[in-house]
Amino acid sequence: MPDNIKLGVAKLKILPTPDKLDCSLCQGDICLITDDGSMLTVNLANSLIKQGWQVVIVSFPESIIEEKLPLPKEVERVILSDLTEEHLKQQLNNIINSYGLIGAFIHLNPLTVKATAAKTILQHVFLVAKHLKNSLNKTAKKQRSWFVTVTHLDGKLGLGEDSHIEPIIGGLFGLTKTLNLEWQKVFCRAIDLNPNLDIQTAVEAIVAEIFDPNLLVTEVGYTSNKRITIESASNLNA
Repeated sequence: MPDNIKLGVAKLKILPTPDKLDCSLCQGDICLITDDGSMLTVNLANSLIKQGWQVVIVSFPESIIEEKLPLPKEVERVILSDLTEEHLKQQLNNIINSYGLIGAFIHLNPLTVKATAAKTILQHVFLVAKHLKNSLNKTAKKQRSWFVTVTHLDGKLGLGEDSHIEPIIGGLFGLTKTLNLEWQKVFCRAIDLNPNLDIQTAVEAIVAEIFDPNLLVTEVGYTSNKRITIESASNLNA
């Protein structure tokens, strides 16, 4: 390995509570949220509605996520009948034509999911990113737009000691970091919540991250009492 390449050791860094940026969706734009089948979807939608946002929920087929809880009356739900890219593209276009340009996308990964379903969901989020590129970047020219992923590994971005973590879910971190580099005007953030957090605390954490003015952080984890990110602890010459 060349002498000028250095290796970093990843470690967790505690972050302060984020400030709140005074921003919102552009008039007529919507926030698209994937349904994780839990009250997190419902409560997050309610919280964003109180911020004046228009919210649309997209639900996976029952073969992936069976539960579909009742939504607030102000929220529309779109159900994917299959997981082909053609169908997804069609539904996203229908959403834009029916409700408005998608200015924010929030993927809520289910708390528990089998490995095969986790892979399918991850692949579909990659496809969503592909087909929302134009919408999110167009919105970002006027005001902040969002691409946010929410997981429930350990609240430590997979660096904790939980041996039951499904590693493929970590692919959402990689996707979000990549988009953050490629979509420089879109606010991209990966949020990892400890599975033991109650719904209200989880919602408050997600909303806090959405309005965080700090653009230097891409990955954030929440334990029961800490907000953290990953940094390089030291550099070692190979």
